[in-house]
Amino acid sequence: MKTTEQGFVNQNDQRNDGCTQEPGTDHCQKFYRMTCLRCGHHYLANGSDIWQRKCPKCLGGKP
Repeated sequence: MKTTEQGFVNQNDQRNDGCTQEPGTDHCQKFYRMTCLRCGHHYLANGSDIWQRKCPKCLGGKP
């Protein structure tokens, strides 16, 4: 499964809940909705960052 596919879960237990139409902050990226499977926090991430993201609430990741 590709990191940008809805349902992908990375090594830090962060699930990709799908692409938004909102422009991301990285070159030519869109934001994706993410959910932390450890604490339930929801946040946005660039498509290029999904594979390595950490929850900003419980794992000290970038907000």
